[in-house]
Amino acid sequence: MKTFYNMIKYTLIDRRLQKEVKKCYYHDHTFSHLDRSLLTAYIFKNPYTISKNYLKKRNEKEVHTYGETPLMTYEKMAKEVGLEPTDTFLELGSGRGRGALFIHHFFKCQVIGVERIPQFVKLSRHLAHKYHQDRVSFICSDMLKGELPEATVIYLYGTALTDLEIAPLVQKLKKYPKGTKIISISYPLTDYDENAFHIEKSFTVSFPWGETEAYIQTVEKP
Repeated sequence: MKTFYNMIKYTLIDRRLQKEVKKCYYHDHTFSHLDRSLLTAYIFKNPYTISKNYLKKRNEKEVHTYGETPLMTYEKMAKEVGLEPTDTFLELGSGRGRGALFIHHFFKCQVIGVERIPQFVKLSRHLAHKYHQDRVSFICSDMLKGELPEATVIYLYGTALTDLEIAPLVQKLKKYPKGTKIISISYPLTDYDENAFHIEKSFTVSFPWGETEAYIQTVEKP
């Protein structure tokens, strides 16, 4: 009963968020076509189900970890971090690629999405190619295990990660050049290494499950 209730709850939230997306961004016809194509591709391929089935096959203990950042939240984060066309924006866990495509289209910077679920990566690449989004790419890799590409701004939505998973990821992130900006959700990376990062600011962001703090920090030690 609880699962059914949550499904109804988040369906209604998704509909409300999509109304906001149409109002805010669909005046841009190219993005409107691109975003509608993405959503249409998942009408009979629910991303939550795809993620759950993938995690089940890998015998993961927690299979309900999939979540998406609303496009309005992407816009707020991009403005708060001062994202420029000269930046390379790296998203760790890009899901079906909606946010990565949004950031690339509206902020004109290079975008790299790292995602471990092959089905998401395949469709993200297809849409980027179809709509000539030339400076966005997707890597099929586990961000906790594979090497991470170069970037000037990194987005980590790691609310579902355990401390045991975050610790080695932090070791990778602090190897980026000094001044690299990292956006994290709900907690700052200084909780794991206070010497390697410097918090520049925090601000409130919205997700389907509620509001929380986003932190912008810079790498202090390479």
